[in-house]
Amino acid sequence: PKGNLVVKEGEFKKLMTAFDLERCGNATMCLGIAQGAFEEARAYALQRKQWGKEICEFQAIQFMLADIALRVEAARLLIYRATTNAATGLPAPLEANLAKCFANQMVREVTGMALQIHGGYGYSKDYPVERMMRDGWGWGLAGGTIEIQKITLASFLLGRRFDQRR
Repeated sequence: PKGNLVVKEGEFKKLMTAFDLERCGNATMCLGIAQGAFEEARAYALQRKQWGKEICEFQAIQFMLADIALRVEAARLLIYRATTNAATGLPAPLEANLAKCFANQMVREVTGMALQIHGGYGYSKDYPVERMMRDGWGWGLAGGTIEIQKITLASFLLGRRFDQRR
């Protein structure tokens, strides 16, 4: 019934612009989690010793820390671009979607690497990376899954909307 409508007919598209702001907020939460995971992994790698030396001496740990830093900074730049290029006061839909999709994928990868750097301790509630990993996965579901974001990105890239309900 018309009395149950949240917005007037034809105004749903206008309402959807608020999701672009939410997408940037979501991406920012993922960035914060990933930055925290990096800091935890870095500190742990500097203090944990194995076979008589700090684990940061091992190339595998160095590679993971470098990969984490690359991903975190790439997400930061995408979020910055999405939020600063807003001509109307709201982020551009494509840029907001890119930032959210990338940040959602990035936080899963980064927290996974941070957990791996911690080894078995990474699963322990004594270390914050296990919570960061759970939180990161949660933000990847909130506001539309990574797969939904990719469908939306494909719509932008191909210039047409895809109905997934058929």
